[in-house]
Amino acid sequence: MLILNRYSWWAGVMVGLAILLGILGQVGVLGPVQGVFLRATAPLEALLNGVFRPVATILSNFSEIDELQDENARLRVENEDLRNQLAQRQQDAQRIRELEAALGLAQGDTSQQRLAANVVHRDSSPFTSVITIDRGSNDGVVKGMVVTSTQGSLMGTVTRVTPTRSFVRLITDTRSAVRATVLGAEGADGILRGNPGRTLTLDLAQGAIQVGDTLVTAGLGGSFPYGIPIGIVSAVEGSAQDLFPKVRVEPLTRLETATTVLVLLSFVPEALDTEAP
Repeated sequence: MLILNRYSWWAGVMVGLAILLGILGQVGVLGPVQGVFLRATAPLEALLNGVFRPVATILSNFSEIDELQDENARLRVENEDLRNQLAQRQQDAQRIRELEAALGLAQGDTSQQRLAANVVHRDSSPFTSVITIDRGSNDGVVKGMVVTSTQGSLMGTVTRVTPTRSFVRLITDTRSAVRATVLGAEGADGILRGNPGRTLTLDLAQGAIQVGDTLVTAGLGGSFPYGIPIGIVSAVEGSAQDLFPKVRVEPLTRLETATTVLVLLSFVPEALDTEAP
């Protein structure tokens, strides 16, 4: 009870003192005292400002860093989205160019019936180069048909057909062999073969073959019609003592990046390759 009375007395004194100081401050009695107090505490205030201002600055910087990180993350997402849109537009543009080329080729040579198809899968390795297209037996495709680029350059042959899909062995596949001849040079020919690493060589080459010559299908054996462009001779290696020079060939079309191809429906091969892709 005594402790409670003392606490009540102390609280009452503090409240009364606060009221008194408030009244004196309002009437201006404490003005001189306040000036002395502020001058006395100014060094302490400066010290405290010097200590806490860097802390406040650091805390403010942390807040700005968080904002910058959020902004950076947002910009990365926007940049990725823009890059994806650009890539899609480039693919669409390439697709349009290939379709336009296919349409122009079909209109320019009405003697050949061609079927446009999309490349839906690629099976590429150092020894294998096979693509899958979205056309099959339902569209009139049969095994052994010739496949070209939209510009008319040889790409390969159909090796297996399903109702809605066909597998095409490209000329760079190591199992591919095409009888080829130099355009405009009688007696200059050989067997075009795919090599490991998806390169081309003209094996058993004979005749006057030079760098820059254009190779076309020879039309022998019944597997290909005559005159389909294949590639350009990029190198001829060997000496006069060699029975056959080593001829390297650069294909006319980019086999690994084409998205649209043409199946030559009007040519039915006489000799069909029985191997699976």
